[in-house]
Formats: sequence, C-alpha cells, structure tokens
Amino acid sequence: MSIYDEIIANCDEKYANFSHKLIPNVDRNKIIGIRMPMLKKIAKKYANTQEGEVFLNSLPHKSVDENTIHGLIIGYLKKDINIIVDCLDKFLPHIDNWATCDATVANLKIFKSNLTFIKPIIIKYIETKKDYYQRFGIVCMLTYFLDDNFKEEDLYFLALVNSDNYYVNMALAWYFSVAMVKQKDVCVKILKQQKIKNIWVHNKAIQKCCESFRIDEKTKKYLKTLKI
Repeated sequence: MSIYDEIIANCDEKYANFSHKLIPNVDRNKIIGIRMPMLKKIAKKYANTQEGEVFLNSLPHKSVDENTIHGLIIGYLKKDINIIVDCLDKFLPHIDNWATCDATVANLKIFKSNLTFIKPIIIKYIETKKDYYQRFGIVCMLTYFLDDNFKEEDLYFLALVNSDNYYVNMALAWYFSVAMVKQKDVCVKILKQQKIKNIWVHNKAIQKCCESFRIDEKTKKYLKTLKI
C-alpha cells in the first residue's frame, strides 16, 4: 500500500467530524479523519524511504491528515539537523491549524540534541509574525526550552509577542502557564510587572494557571490579584 492508500483505508468520518470541532478554522472537506496513533504509524513506516521522500516533495497536500503525516515524517527522519530545518522551512507555510503544528513540534526529538543550533531559528520563526510560524516557535520554546536550557530572557522575549490570532495567543498563554510550573519566580515577576504586551494573553495565562493541577492554591489566589 502507498501512503495515500493507507490514509484512505484508515479514514473515519465520525472522527473527522469530531476533529473539525477542534480545528473549526479548517474546511471540513480537508479533514479525512485519521486518529493520531495511526498517523504516527504511517509516518514512521514511510520515513526514510523513497516513497516518503516523494511524499515530502509533493507539497501542497490536499488534507489536514496528509499535512500531519508530513510533519511527523520530518521528526522521524534520520538526517542531519540542517536537512531537518530545510524540510521545516518548506513545510511551515502549509500548516493551517494548531493540531498539525503541535504534533510536528512534539515529534522533533532531534531538537533535544541540537538546542543551541535550533534556538535562533525558532526565534526567527516567531519574529516572522506569520501565524503558524509563530505558534510553531512558541510551542517549541514551551517544549524544549523551559527546563535545563531555560533562560530568563526567553520569557521577556515572548512577553513582547503581540498577535491578533487566537491560536498564537493561546500558545502564548499555554507557554506562560507551563512556565509558572517550571520557572515560577521569573514568571510571577513577568505577570506582576505586566510585561506581557497582550492583555488578553496576560489574563488567559493567569486563568490557565488557576486551572492547573500543578500549581498550589496559595499561588493561584495570588495570581488572581494580578489580572488586568
């Protein structure tokens, strides 16, 4: 079976309808309806094969499912980091929803061993002010740069991102809520000093913090006083 044969063989209309509710900004006709475990299975099967290479060079794809497989394949490639980044540069203009974006980020395990190299590239994506370039970069910062590789300047940089796109702003709020768990002192300072340029992001970040099971009640109570 080809990649396209496997996509069609695993389509699920009910799941497609459910997926559309999660990514309502995408035309329903572009959603075939394949569950994530199967998307990963297909991507892993064809990564590093000739057919997979042809697939990566067949942009633009017609469906969200194909796009997600594309992003996942990039993460499974056994290639030099420069080739991975080149694949991303070609793919990012075609991402049109948060689900494909975030799945691609989560599968880029190669980033963990190339953090110094990829960080300026991620920063550049965020600075483009293109919606899914920005979301991709923000989710990368959340996924790969909030632990041992954290720098305080990262929070101040992201605090200045000011978008009118809901999915970019939600990614920012998500970032700051996770930062509150992993880098509490700096994040509290950011919120207290009202450094987040977008007021909606500031308040949504506090809301997400208050919804988190990983943040204690005393901190939540204090954060509520910082709402604008």
